[in-house]
Parts: sequence; C-alpha cells; structure tokens
Amino acid sequence: MSSSRKTYFELSTHSAAQYIIFLAIIIGSSFLLFRFVGVPLMEEFFHRLLRANAIYDGSTAYYFIAHDAKPEIISTNIYTQWAIVDLHPDNPNKIEAKYLFNPSLSLFPLIFNLSIVFAALITGLLPKSIGLLRQKIYRELVNVLDNIAVKLYGEHTDRELEEIVDNILVNDVRRLHDYAHTIDMPYSDLESVRAALLWQNSMGLTTLLKLPGAIKFYMRHYFTIQYSNTILGLVYIGAAALIIIIGIRGLKFIPGTEPSIILFALGLEFILLITYAVMVMYTKQDDDKSNDKGGGIAANADYTAVPSGIKGADDVENLLRMFVSRPKK
Repeated sequence: MSSSRKTYFELSTHSAAQYIIFLAIIIGSSFLLFRFVGVPLMEEFFHRLLRANAIYDGSTAYYFIAHDAKPEIISTNIYTQWAIVDLHPDNPNKIEAKYLFNPSLSLFPLIFNLSIVFAALITGLLPKSIGLLRQKIYRELVNVLDNIAVKLYGEHTDRELEEIVDNILVNDVRRLHDYAHTIDMPYSDLESVRAALLWQNSMGLTTLLKLPGAIKFYMRHYFTIQYSNTILGLVYIGAAALIIIIGIRGLKFIPGTEPSIILFALGLEFILLITYAVMVMYTKQDDDKSNDKGGGIAANADYTAVPSGIKGADDVENLLRMFVSRPKK
C-alpha cells in the first residue's frame, strides 16, 4: 500500500507557526508598502494632478466642509489625516485644506492584497515546516499523484508512485503527450504537475524561478475549484458596496472634499475584479474537465470538479455595465 493517503492528511493540518509567519509577513509588508510606496506615490499624485501639497507632519489646518460653514481646526498625521492644500497659499500662516484625505482607508484594499501576494510568495519559498503555501502545494501534489496512481493501478505502492513521478519528469514533450493519453489526463494538467515536481526538486535560486509553475499548479488543481464561488460572491459584495457608497455620495451625504471612502470602494472592487480575472485565467477549460475522472485520496474533494462560479462571468459583465453605461440624451 502507498503512504500517500497518510501523507495527504498529515499535510492537511497546518501549524500555528505557519499561520503566524504568514500573518507577520502580511503586517510587515503592509507597513513597508504604505510607508515607502503608498505615501510617496500619493504625494506625487496630489502634486502632479491637483497642483497641491499634502500636509501630514502633525501641523494643524483649517477645513471648511462647505463654503458657508464655520472652519474646523484639524490635526494632521501620516496615517489617517492628510490636509491637501494649495501649492502657493495666499496666507502661509493660515493653512486651509482643500481636501481631507485618509491614506490608510483609501489604500487599504490595494496594500492589503499586495501584502497577501507577497506573503504567499515568501511562504512558497520557506521550508515546509514554516511555509504555509509550500505545504499546501505539496499536499495537492500528493493528491494529484495519488489520483493518477489510482487510475493506473487501483491500490498502489510507493514504488509505483515513484515510477509515475519518473515518467512525468523524464519524458520529453511527445512522450508526455502519450503518457497523458495513457493516464486519461489532459496534457495541460500533466504539464502543470510536471512544473510542480520540478519546483519541488529544485534548490536555491532555481526554487524561486520555478515557483510560478508550482503556483499555477496549485491554482489550477485546487484554489479555482474550492474558492470560485467565494470570489464571485465577494465581487458582488464589492459591487453592492460601491453602489451604496456612490449613491450616498450622490445624495451629498459624503462631502466632495472627503473622497477617501469613495477611493476605498473603488479600490476594493478593482482588487476583487483582478482576483476574479486571475482565477478565471487559471481555471481549467471545459474540454479539459470533461476528460477527468476523479477519484484518489479525498473522494469528497475531487480535484477535477467543475467550478460553478466561473459560469457567473456573464453576470459580472452585466453588473459592471451599470458603471460604464452612459445615460441616453
């Protein structure tokens, strides 16, 4: 009997250290991206496009929420309160803020999601004992190899699994096509398995260079299947939030001089749509799915299942037309 089933279930359990390291990388990356990328870029944005300066050094500024309103005295800080002022104020001793800007709120969707990507890449390079993504890729590789072995041998031994790995790694492209036909598996799937095996056997800088292939394997064989409906649901939630916030802005409940919440909603929907687009790009084609049989380690978690959420692409397109269509004259 093969030990792959035992290995699969062992790899399905993650340690606290893996989650702590993953979270620490997200927090650290978020701070570094905000402080050394986000802040300079937003300063340049205000300077170039609005012809204004961003004040966040702790000084105070006068802010008029409306032309006929009494001024408020606001204290600036780098994280939540920027005063956007004229480049050449009439009275340098009395700074008047044209806009109030909350960089943490506005940049949160972009920075947080970039930090998740960095955390995934880094934990894909760390040793399996502390690398969250690395263990997840190993787990799915064991699962797919076991599925192949079940198709060929039924109950199988570790030696037979090693023969499958050797066949995948040693064969050239032509023979790999023939082997894909033998095991009744789409060539594109087998090619992604080969990329993951090459990454698994690599060391040093080669591990970094082959990591994209391993991530493609994980996305194709697990992530797009398990989380397609979740991602699609989040896209709708983001669109709903954007509609509400823009509607409230249209009713003048959000001042035009405080655009942070609008930028947050736009950034959130942008990131969710990018995530959905990436998921669609990594999803198996319909003709690939029709050739797969399933089976293997986890019968209730067949890695060849059709991700029903992808079928909602037309609904997403129709939803987005609301934001780009022009009213008839």
